[in-house]
Amino acid sequence: MNNFEIKRILLIRTSSFGDIILTTPLIRALKNSYPNAELDFFTKSQYKILLEHHPLVKVIGFEPESGLHGLMKALREIRARKYDLVIDLQVNPRSIFLRYFSSARMQRRYLKYSLERRLLKWGINLLKKSAPVAERYFSAVEDFGLKPNGTGPEIYFSDKELIEVREILKSAGLSGMALIGIAPGASRFTKRWQVERFAQAGAVLARDSGAGVVILGGKADEGIAEELANQLQAQGVSKVCNVSGRLSILGSACAISFLKLLLCNDSALMHLATAVGTPVVAIFGPTTREFGFFPYSKKARVLEVKGLECRPCSLHGEESCPKGHLECMLKISPEQAVDAGRDLLNEYHG
Repeated sequence: MNNFEIKRILLIRTSSFGDIILTTPLIRALKNSYPNAELDFFTKSQYKILLEHHPLVKVIGFEPESGLHGLMKALREIRARKYDLVIDLQVNPRSIFLRYFSSARMQRRYLKYSLERRLLKWGINLLKKSAPVAERYFSAVEDFGLKPNGTGPEIYFSDKELIEVREILKSAGLSGMALIGIAPGASRFTKRWQVERFAQAGAVLARDSGAGVVILGGKADEGIAEELANQLQAQGVSKVCNVSGRLSILGSACAISFLKLLLCNDSALMHLATAVGTPVVAIFGPTTREFGFFPYSKKARVLEVKGLECRPCSLHGEESCPKGHLECMLKISPEQAVDAGRDLLNEYHG
């Protein structure tokens, strides 16, 4: 395909946590194919931490609040690097502008299926045979002969996160114990399974395996995380450690790596679990497989209500159910989560 040596490659993906994690199989494939090439990754500064310790790429941060001035500064920096290949994994006005004016000798973009994803909400499914997003990213370089090999995403944390998490677990009396995790949060209300159901399923799995429970989430999840901790303790789970809001995204990845199992919603923490190899039971309500964001791992079970005419109802979830019944979540039982969790624990830790 190429008549010249590729020395510098730029990948553009400005957001968000899950999407960026899912680019790592492509990063790995590019480095395997072009081992002497420099790989740079352009993203919003708030997401730089995700790839901060990745050994294969250098991360370039961008402040979106800086407006046109910041965008032009970023473009000048990109042009100065004289990339041989720029790969657009975002495909929005900003990324298209940077790619088009990058002066790179070759430019590629992935197939985003924007129209098809929106038609899916109206019951027109043109994505029945579509690949997961981690594999869709490879569509940008299919003419280079690069193909996904099914290996999942990855994330790298440092000794700092490792020491921090070990100290937290030690202080909570969980050192050396089997651990399961629960992440009850999600970006939108309709993507959050009910706290009491997480508590019921988590309590059974903890008793089954003699495990402690680690509750994970961000600052926005602190309220439901505290409620979950109280409900777990009320159901007899004595070893509960709530780290919601206490850890960075890399710290959360590190904590998840200590777990035998994670119960979660469709969220960034689900993708972190796949990136550190932790088995995951994921609850999917308003979103479906065709959007491409099911956990990209063989160590995963997805719980969903199939056959609902109103599903999917949105690309990213909503703050209230458009139909007012939230059946896509309410029809998923704690018993289903327990069965899926037991299967994974037996398969990978039995």
